Amino acid sequence: MTTGHSKSTLFLMEQVIVIAVFAFSAAICVYILVASHNLTRDAIDTRYALMAAESAAEVYRAFDGEPAQVASILAGTNGFYSDSIVIIYFDGDWQPVAQGIGNFVLQMALERHANHVQLADISVSRVANAFGEIDELVRFQVAARRLDGDS
Repeated sequence: MTTGHSKSTLFLMEQVIVIAVFAFSAAICVYILVASHNLTRDAIDTRYALMAAESAAEVYRAFDGEPAQVASILAGTNGFYSDSIVIIYFDGDWQPVAQGIGNFVLQMALERHANHVQLADISVSRVANAFGEIDELVRFQVAARRLDGDS
């Protein structure tokens, strides 16, 4: 009788080990799927951020760095601008939205230099959470034409 009891105990232990290995394997697969989803989302966001920044740079150069026209062309009435900055918010589908409610923000800081060159520091960031932490996706500088008309 003791052999029958020991065989059933051994069988149960084997089943517990099989279930534990299966659960561990499933947890690893779920982790890999979540990580790949996050990488894909980051790659898509970075691609759209780069397209938004390039569009902003092209409009900036086309209108010689005029902030009102840049904001109007890129965001319609949703953009905020002053003499030294243009800010545009985007939703998750990369459509311009009202100030402060977007998932992404494009900031264009404008600088005029003494040598008649106007620079814009363009950055596109993800507003990561409710605390307003920023995750920068793209940043670069672009120069507009010389303000005095020289090339």
